[in-house]
Amino acid sequence: MEDDKGQILAKMNKIEEFLIAIDENGTIFKVNQVWIDFCVANDIEESLWKPGANYYDQLIACGKESELQIIKQVISQEVGEYTEMYPFLLKDNIVQWLEVKVRAVALAPGHKRGALLYHKPIGLHSNQLITAEIVLESMSEGFVLLNEQRKFTYLNEMAEKLLQCKRKNVVGRGVLELFPEVLDSPFHHHYEQGIRKKGVLEFIDYFHTLDTWFQIKVYPLKKGGLAIYLQDVSERKKIEEKLVEAAYYDYLTGLPNRRLLFQTARSLIEKGKNFSVFHLNIDNLYFVNAVHHYKAGEIIMKKFAEELKEFSSETCHVGQLDGNEFIVLREVSKQEHVGDVAKRMEDIFLQPVVLENSQKIHVSASIGIACFPFDAQTLDELFSCAEIAMYEAKNVSDSFHSFFHPMMRASYNRKLAIEEGLTGDLKANGFYYTLQPQIDGNSGELIGAEVLSRWVHPEFGEISPLEFIQAAEESGHIASLTSHLCAEVFAQIKEWEEKFGWNLRTAINMTPSLLGNPVFFDDFFRLMEQFKIHPKLIEIEITEQAELSYSPQTLKNLLLCKSKGISIAIDDFGTGFSMISYLTHFPINKIKIDKSFVEKIGQDRKSEAVLKSLIHLAKSIECDLVAEGVEQIEEAEFLLANDCSIFQGYLYDKPLTVIDFEAKYLQTRFEFTADL
Repeated sequence: MEDDKGQILAKMNKIEEFLIAIDENGTIFKVNQVWIDFCVANDIEESLWKPGANYYDQLIACGKESELQIIKQVISQEVGEYTEMYPFLLKDNIVQWLEVKVRAVALAPGHKRGALLYHKPIGLHSNQLITAEIVLESMSEGFVLLNEQRKFTYLNEMAEKLLQCKRKNVVGRGVLELFPEVLDSPFHHHYEQGIRKKGVLEFIDYFHTLDTWFQIKVYPLKKGGLAIYLQDVSERKKIEEKLVEAAYYDYLTGLPNRRLLFQTARSLIEKGKNFSVFHLNIDNLYFVNAVHHYKAGEIIMKKFAEELKEFSSETCHVGQLDGNEFIVLREVSKQEHVGDVAKRMEDIFLQPVVLENSQKIHVSASIGIACFPFDAQTLDELFSCAEIAMYEAKNVSDSFHSFFHPMMRASYNRKLAIEEGLTGDLKANGFYYTLQPQIDGNSGELIGAEVLSRWVHPEFGEISPLEFIQAAEESGHIASLTSHLCAEVFAQIKEWEEKFGWNLRTAINMTPSLLGNPVFFDDFFRLMEQFKIHPKLIEIEITEQAELSYSPQTLKNLLLCKSKGISIAIDDFGTGFSMISYLTHFPINKIKIDKSFVEKIGQDRKSEAVLKSLIHLAKSIECDLVAEGVEQIEEAEFLLANDCSIFQGYLYDKPLTVIDFEAKYLQTRFEFTADL
């Protein structure tokens, strides 16, 4: 073998082409001097010309696995001589094109074999022929030729990769023989169409067998057969699917969003279908987010989204409209009553929601129902009718759902106008406040006042605080409305302090959603500093109601208020469901007994007994006590006899404007006599 090697090596230096000799393992055992000189002159790595280096390793490092396989096939004589052109990068980024020929060589008779690699420098503009095969093999697209019998006659290297097969195992075999699952698939129909119509086709489709999305171009050949170009567009399809998902589905619940819901409803109308729209609104979600953090709202939305998905079918489409609202489009069958469907939807809200801290909360929903084509003829009007019915359902006791009726539109328009008035310049929109005095029944002296919001609407006139505060809560404007009120009150307190030496406590009501809102309290404390208001002059009134439940953030805000010297009072005490829980969890300074107990003095002995117990409870836990709604002298006498001496009610004064309050209690320093 050494003699044979010697004969090969002796001849190599006589060849002017660059020459590399490798064994079957890719190890370089000899190169000619011309190649060494070329490599040295161009700073080419030794691994490409130094004997002992592995040529295969360099091919793998350069991503030329296909060239490596061809060389091995030449050595094993599976294929004959192989020729290829490729660019070779020299120093200073100069590109030299080389024509490479690979020939098998026997290193020993009947034993080891190797290969000689001839590299000939060429120019792109030389007379050297660049064959079609070279071009096809260099393509980044897969290329396939099929004859009229739909058999493979050629496929390039990229097609091998895309179709996950070897050309030597494919050429001469039919498409359906290799891929029987193609039969009756879009692929099959498309290329059949190409053969029949002799026209160029382009399509994108998913091939399940290879789990790949292909973009395919089909070109009929003049002599029969098809030329097919393949591209893997799976990544592009994934991106497109994500874009579609973002455009048509809600990111939190995964349900169809407003855009897709409208498209679905429009399609039902175009098909002449009769269907109902169920507009579901999760009640008080703003409050839940404020008290329990926004994640609680997300948990609630996800839970009920999963529950509502159970209604989905070919004739029922569930989606999320906005924020805390869902939409259900349902083709109701003749055997099904729309009200029964609404009742089934209501039932999913009967179970409590378990939050991350394992706390259970109950959430209700209001459902508005509108039917096409009975309630509306257009899509926008239909959705509007369902929304109007939903808001009506919020005001209907003992029912969670309401069917649209034309008379509802007036109240809905009023609600919209009220919500619109909650933005912009609130003072110019008619917002103001009154003050109701709190009187010491023993001395007749003024000991404080409660601030009460009022609104004279430009269109509707005087609006009940219950109505506009509820609208502010539902629309998310309660924080800005209360901050505006606080700024007005603080400015007035500062003026009275400077003019009259005002040093009494002023009570400001705060809704449950504000108590759990850290951002609001940041603004609240900033306003106190801005107007230089001493904390002892301010009292926060909490309305006792079922919705106000314990939360770490609410407790944190109230403790912070108390640490600054701000008093905390429970308003309407005794009417809600959580009075003992309030006294246990929250730092309460004052209890205000609801007028419903006061007005039964002298009429109901049981109510009087409860009232006495409430007074005793307040005294035992060292809380100040105020009786609200005191209107009769007998009521005042009963309360004084039972150790409750601070009163607020019409017996003394109704809520007064700032001007009237100042004139009566500050300019003249009015005091009530003990016998009134």
